[in-house]
Amino acid sequence: MTSIEVRHLTKSGPATAGPGGRPLLDDISLAVPSGSTLAITGPAGAGKSLLLRVMVGLDEQTDGDILIDDVVVNRVDARGRDLAMVFADHALHPQLDVFDNLAFAATLRRGYDRAALSERVHEVADFLALSDLLDVKPSKLDDAQRQRVALGRSLVRDAHAYLFDAPFSQQPERSRTHVRSVTTQWQQENERTSIFTTSHVEEALTLADRVAVMHQGFIHQVGTPRELYDAPANMFVAGYLGSPPMNLVPAFLAGQQLVTPLTTMLLDDTLRQRIGDRQVVVLGIRPEHCYDASGPGGEAVRDRVEFTTRIDDVEWRGSSQFAYLGYDIAPEVEVLLDEVEELLEFDLFQNFLVAELAAASTMRPGMSIRVVIPRDKVHVFDPETGENLTLP
Repeated sequence: MTSIEVRHLTKSGPATAGPGGRPLLDDISLAVPSGSTLAITGPAGAGKSLLLRVMVGLDEQTDGDILIDDVVVNRVDARGRDLAMVFADHALHPQLDVFDNLAFAATLRRGYDRAALSERVHEVADFLALSDLLDVKPSKLDDAQRQRVALGRSLVRDAHAYLFDAPFSQQPERSRTHVRSVTTQWQQENERTSIFTTSHVEEALTLADRVAVMHQGFIHQVGTPRELYDAPANMFVAGYLGSPPMNLVPAFLAGQQLVTPLTTMLLDDTLRQRIGDRQVVVLGIRPEHCYDASGPGGEAVRDRVEFTTRIDDVEWRGSSQFAYLGYDIAPEVEVLLDEVEELLEFDLFQNFLVAELAAASTMRPGMSIRVVIPRDKVHVFDPETGENLTLP
């Protein structure tokens, strides 16, 4: 088994610098223990693919170190690092059939066992639903099949570790879950160190032991899926994770209270001290923590924030429903929020709060709803730095 670590990794340059001169990779430090799985998630253009290419040795960093099993490999080429990578663009050999494409990387190693390799190819082809396509050329495959061949080629190879760049992006929704499941099963059975990139948040949260949230070439937070979901380090992580994502609601400081467009919230001394002299903050509340007071769980909430408002819309999703509760944002605050979104190059704020309803709820647009929110589920963010002020 193999551990991978990057320390203060940076990639920049006049021809490749990000918007505003920002590095493409910005002082990234990550550690992937031997046998573990890390998912790197973030919007398109976050730098996820580039980070993998630098790790594997196909691109060179400007600064920082890459370590494999605690040995710095900055000057070791891609072949010497022996990290198998699945490329987002498949990169299959058009003249070879599926069997030979699956076997190709393994045949480059000296002294490979032909019989063992053939057995391994058939095993991987079977669980990736490629067994009936082994004599077919890539030109006859659809995008989903080509992607599975690229994925299988890496799994056939016996490498130190495996780096997967958006390996399920071409899979139809119906088969995506299965391909993801068998890949995860393979990783667990073989105890191989693996790194995945994906723009699908739910995929990242289900794939890996730990998740890194990346945007603008920067790692915003690394932790277990539960840690990231329950204790986001900043507003970007809070607004990126979850479906629907966390509600981010502006609030004014008024003495010992926060005043929002929907309600007021009394602050305890600790949080009031952390807010300091900030006049505007942003409250973060998950939709599942916005209870209908008349529904399941609502009356059980003791230490709570509550308010009554009108429902603008209701969205039904089978096992649950979501109520959309509109509100007005003060013009001066809206200017501040627009500046934050422009700086982050990501839409975080809406002029409504989303509350999760029970699947059997009879709430409809136009009806009045009393919402209760557990006080300990409310996050408070600095709108300028994004910092989560509620974290210790």
